[in-house]
Amino acid sequence: MATIQPAALRESNAAAFLDLSVTKFRNLVRRGALPGPVRLADGVERWRADDLRAILSGTAARPSEDFEL
Repeated sequence: MATIQPAALRESNAAAFLDLSVTKFRNLVRRGALPGPVRLADGVERWRADDLRAILSGTAARPSEDFEL
């Protein structure tokens, strides 16, 4: 049986996926170092798993200014 890979992650799971605290994750999103969420419905936001994987693999577009992790 195939394992289902999530297409989108809630904030806490997206932060955990990048091994970040939720606070640090929010800060990096707010500063533009990480992509923002996709709004699926009122009060329902998710981060695209492919966007987060692209950051980890180095294939995502980089922000124009330096960000300190």
